[in-house]
Amino acid sequence: MPDYTFYREIYLGEDIPQEAFPRLLRRAGAELARMRDLYAVAPRRGLDPEQAQAMALCAIADAMYEFEQEDEARGLASLTVGSVSETYTAPPELCATTLALRAAHYRHEAGYYLQIGRWLPHA
Repeated sequence: MPDYTFYREIYLGEDIPQEAFPRLLRRAGAELARMRDLYAVAPRRGLDPEQAQAMALCAIADAMYEFEQEDEARGLASLTVGSVSETYTAPPELCATTLALRAAHYRHEAGYYLQIGRWLPHA
Protein backbone atom coordinates (compact mmCIF):
# COMPACT_ATOMS: atom_id res chain seq x y z
CA MET A 1 0.00 0.00 0.00
CA PRO A 2 1.37 3.41 -0.86
CA ASP A 3 1.98 5.98 1.86
CA TYR A 4 1.41 9.73 1.78
CA THR A 5 4.99 10.38 0.64
CA PHE A 6 4.39 8.09 -2.37
CA TYR A 7 1.12 9.92 -3.07
CA ARG A 8 2.82 13.35 -3.06
CA GLU A 9 6.23 12.54 -4.57
CA ILE A 10 5.71 9.62 -6.97
CA TYR A 11 2.02 9.84 -7.91
CA LEU A 12 2.28 13.66 -7.66
CA GLY A 13 -1.05 13.97 -5.88
CA GLU A 14 -2.00 17.41 -4.61
CA ASP A 15 -5.58 17.25 -3.42
CA ILE A 16 -5.95 14.82 -0.53
CA PRO A 17 -4.94 16.23 2.88
CA GLN A 18 -2.56 14.01 4.82
CA GLU A 19 -5.05 13.31 7.63
CA ALA A 20 -7.68 12.03 5.14
CA PHE A 21 -5.26 9.91 3.10
CA PRO A 22 -5.27 6.67 5.20
CA ARG A 23 -9.09 6.51 5.22
CA LEU A 24 -9.36 7.15 1.49
CA LEU A 25 -6.58 4.67 0.73
CA ARG A 26 -8.47 1.95 2.67
CA ARG A 27 -11.63 2.76 0.70
CA ALA A 28 -9.65 2.71 -2.57
CA GLY A 29 -8.20 -0.67 -1.60
CA ALA A 30 -11.69 -2.04 -1.00
CA GLU A 31 -12.83 -0.67 -4.36
CA LEU A 32 -9.85 -2.22 -6.16
CA ALA A 33 -10.53 -5.55 -4.43
CA ARG A 34 -14.14 -5.34 -5.65
CA MET A 35 -12.89 -4.69 -9.19
CA ARG A 36 -10.63 -7.75 -8.96
CA ASP A 37 -13.68 -9.83 -7.95
CA LEU A 38 -15.62 -8.66 -11.01
CA TYR A 39 -13.00 -8.13 -13.70
CA ALA A 40 -9.68 -9.44 -14.93
CA VAL A 41 -7.08 -6.97 -13.63
CA ALA A 42 -3.41 -6.82 -14.62
CA PRO A 43 -0.74 -4.11 -14.67
CA ARG A 44 -0.37 -2.20 -17.91
CA ARG A 45 2.44 -3.43 -20.11
CA GLY A 46 5.77 -1.90 -19.15
CA LEU A 47 4.73 -0.98 -15.60
CA ASP A 48 6.07 -2.61 -12.46
CA PRO A 49 3.13 -4.55 -10.96
CA GLU A 50 3.53 -3.13 -7.44
CA GLN A 51 3.92 0.44 -8.64
CA ALA A 52 0.99 0.07 -11.04
CA GLN A 53 -1.23 -1.04 -8.16
CA ALA A 54 0.02 1.78 -5.92
CA MET A 55 -0.62 4.37 -8.63
CA ALA A 56 -4.10 2.95 -9.28
CA LEU A 57 -4.91 3.12 -5.55
CA CYS A 58 -3.82 6.77 -5.46
CA ALA A 59 -5.92 7.54 -8.55
CA ILE A 60 -9.01 5.93 -7.01
CA ALA A 61 -8.41 7.71 -3.68
CA ASP A 62 -8.10 11.04 -5.52
CA ALA A 63 -11.42 10.43 -7.30
CA MET A 64 -13.08 9.47 -4.02
CA TYR A 65 -11.82 12.67 -2.40
CA GLU A 66 -13.20 14.77 -5.25
CA PHE A 67 -16.60 13.09 -4.96
CA GLU A 68 -16.58 13.72 -1.19
CA GLN A 69 -15.92 17.40 -1.82
CA GLU A 70 -18.83 17.57 -4.26
CA ASP A 71 -21.13 15.80 -1.80
CA GLU A 72 -20.18 18.21 1.01
CA ALA A 73 -20.77 21.24 -1.22
CA ARG A 74 -24.28 20.00 -1.96
CA GLY A 75 -25.08 20.02 1.76
CA LEU A 76 -25.12 23.85 1.90
CA ALA A 77 -28.69 25.00 1.23
CA SER A 78 -28.38 28.75 1.83
CA LEU A 79 -25.92 31.37 3.00
CA THR A 80 -26.34 34.99 4.08
CA VAL A 81 -23.31 37.23 4.53
CA GLY A 82 -24.88 40.23 6.32
CA SER A 83 -25.51 39.19 9.95
CA VAL A 84 -24.13 35.75 9.04
CA SER A 85 -26.72 33.05 8.45
CA GLU A 86 -26.10 29.52 7.17
CA THR A 87 -28.47 26.65 6.49
CA TYR A 88 -27.37 23.10 5.84
CA THR A 89 -29.25 20.07 4.67
CA ALA A 90 -28.44 16.43 5.11
CA PRO A 91 -26.43 15.12 2.19
CA PRO A 92 -28.67 13.38 -0.33
CA GLU A 93 -28.73 9.62 -0.57
CA LEU A 94 -26.90 8.56 -3.68
CA CYS A 95 -29.03 6.71 -6.21
CA ALA A 96 -27.93 3.48 -7.84
CA THR A 97 -27.11 5.27 -11.10
CA THR A 98 -24.78 7.71 -9.32
CA LEU A 99 -23.05 4.85 -7.51
CA ALA A 100 -22.62 2.93 -10.78
CA LEU A 101 -21.24 6.00 -12.54
CA ARG A 102 -18.78 6.57 -9.71
CA ALA A 103 -17.64 2.94 -9.85
CA ALA A 104 -17.10 3.34 -13.61
CA HIS A 105 -15.08 6.49 -12.95
CA TYR A 106 -12.90 4.64 -10.43
CA ARG A 107 -12.28 1.94 -13.08
CA HIS A 108 -11.41 4.63 -15.59
CA GLU A 109 -8.91 6.28 -13.24
CA ALA A 110 -7.31 2.95 -12.26
CA GLY A 111 -7.20 2.08 -15.96
CA TYR A 112 -4.31 4.46 -16.51
CA TYR A 113 -2.16 1.95 -14.59
CA LEU A 114 -4.07 -1.34 -14.77
CA GLN A 115 -5.83 -3.24 -17.54
CA ILE A 116 -9.34 -3.89 -16.30
CA GLY A 117 -11.79 -5.90 -18.36
CA ARG A 118 -13.76 -9.05 -18.85
CA TRP A 119 -10.74 -10.56 -20.55
CA LEU A 120 -7.15 -9.50 -21.02
CA PRO A 121 -5.11 -9.62 -24.21
CA HIS A 122 -2.46 -12.31 -24.43
CA ALA A 123 1.03 -11.10 -23.58
